[in-house]
Amino acid sequence: MLNSLLYLLPLLGLGLTVIPLGSASPIDSGMSATEQIVKRDDHPLWLLQPKPVDILADKFKDDWLLAAAAALANTYPEKIQVLFSNVTDTKSETDNVDETMVKVWNNEEWQKWNNLPDDQKGGGPSSKEHKVVYSNITADYSGANQYWWIAALENAFIQEGGYDGITSNGFVKGDPHIALKMMTGLSAKLYNANNTQKNDLWYELRKSARRPTCVKIQWPEDADNDNENLWNAVLRVEPKGEYGTVYMFNSKIASEAAIEFEDLVEGIKYYVHQEEP
Repeated sequence: MLNSLLYLLPLLGLGLTVIPLGSASPIDSGMSATEQIVKRDDHPLWLLQPKPVDILADKFKDDWLLAAAAALANTYPEKIQVLFSNVTDTKSETDNVDETMVKVWNNEEWQKWNNLPDDQKGGGPSSKEHKVVYSNITADYSGANQYWWIAALENAFIQEGGYDGITSNGFVKGDPHIALKMMTGLSAKLYNANNTQKNDLWYELRKSARRPTCVKIQWPEDADNDNENLWNAVLRVEPKGEYGTVYMFNSKIASEAAIEFEDLVEGIKYYVHQEEP
């Protein structure tokens, strides 16, 4: 946890408040989050619905996927739920799911479909289901508690591939707009914040409670350190005066963080949002 908190140190002097999410904390701090999942008897996909609090990064370098999943779970958790089929009741903490089929869209195929003339697009891009088995979830996979939907989603992404950020063994650097496309089949875009006026950026972040939104924060002192330049989900903002407070979810520590927009804005280098529903 100490190493994870170091990621937020540049923000602490700027009035950032880390808001712990108690149910996300591993029971045994000497064991990785997902190793605990594997060792538990209970393994439902989610409790009532997927939540950002279920997400804690482990060994994969997929902050881009985790940020997108947290943003989607924050705005439209039902869009994650419909990706899972052959699943019985998952509303109870004891409704275990041993295997499931997870639907995802292939990024390369999505791009081909998107480039078609409108009269040839038909009912939308095609998707594919992948079988995910709980016993195959190893300590590499992400998870903050016994709810394993995020690990199942990672496994389905690895099976699908079709993007440079996904390898046969896991993940490398990527961007959340690709993950949002693969989870929803809908358009999402990546923007360079350096080309966005301050007022326009605040306007975009204000939509985060109803539109999946992610930001990549890069402070000047960390420009050459990829480990410190991670994607975060924007959960909501609270207007106050001209701007206000931005609440983000950080998958590295499975916690919500609050910071004033005027302190945060210089650190935002890129942002992603799903198109309007």
